[in-house]
Amino acid sequence: MDKTQINGIAFVLLIILTVLLLHLTPAAMVGMLVFVLIKRLGSSFGKWLHEYKARQLAATITVLVIIAAVTVFSLYISKTLRSEENLAGLASKVGQTITDIRGELPPTLVSYMPESLLDLKGSISTLIQQHIKELSIAGKNGLHSLAHILIGIVISVLLSLHRFSAISHAKPFAFIMRGRFILLSKAFENIVFAQIKISAINTLLTSIFLLVILPMAHIHIPYANTLVIITFFTGLLPVIGNLLSNTLITIMSIGISFKVAIAALVFLVLIHKLEYFINAKIVGARIQASAWEILLAMLTMESIFGISGLILAPITYAYIKSELNEAKLI
Repeated sequence: MDKTQINGIAFVLLIILTVLLLHLTPAAMVGMLVFVLIKRLGSSFGKWLHEYKARQLAATITVLVIIAAVTVFSLYISKTLRSEENLAGLASKVGQTITDIRGELPPTLVSYMPESLLDLKGSISTLIQQHIKELSIAGKNGLHSLAHILIGIVISVLLSLHRFSAISHAKPFAFIMRGRFILLSKAFENIVFAQIKISAINTLLTSIFLLVILPMAHIHIPYANTLVIITFFTGLLPVIGNLLSNTLITIMSIGISFKVAIAALVFLVLIHKLEYFINAKIVGARIQASAWEILLAMLTMESIFGISGLILAPITYAYIKSELNEAKLI
């Protein structure tokens, strides 16, 4: 491994560090995903079309799918929020949930629960007024992240359509950097498709719990089928997606009873813990790494950078290991 190659690796790791420190992980993940999808589709279309035409068609299809998905999701959210029936049903469920929880809690804790939905609304209003500044900042951060993601998508599409000169004609540093980014792209691709498998396994286990085990006990969680679909799509995000779907399921379980919520929480926590090992096993097979290696990388980067580090840990480790393999150091 010569000095130029070491500098190239250091530059890629510096980029990853910058993404983590500037909180650009969502934009980087979405951008790289769009690039990989266009690349894969372009390779498939390349069997029948010229290379550049194939990439153009792949980019067009990918962008149209993204726009369609965002549009459908926005319309669904808009319809849900405008529906008085849904809002009334939600309010009724919240009121019923409060009653159920009050009946299940020990007497010493009941005094801390609101007496009615009106009390709860008052408490929420007070809480919002007390933390309005923090909520405003959170909203701005969300808009910034959305803007970053959109910019990341645009950059990925433009990059996928860019006509690079032959790699054999590149200058030394450009030649080295293109090799580094190819390895990083492959590492990301391996992790993404492994995550799809992980999400499918998690969705299967969750669907068994929601659609089989609970109905056998004569317990029916509202919107169970929708929750299963949400579980799959959120599960495409490493680790954090599982937490999001688990939170939704637990909230819906509270509407049944406090005992069902506890049972659901325990079951979902077990699935969440199991996912760590499934994640390490499947991802490890993709990049020829043992489970303990992936877990150690995830633990280390989560401790330093939080959730963003946890998400990027498998990709970063896969890239570093591919570099070491190529240099025949391991």
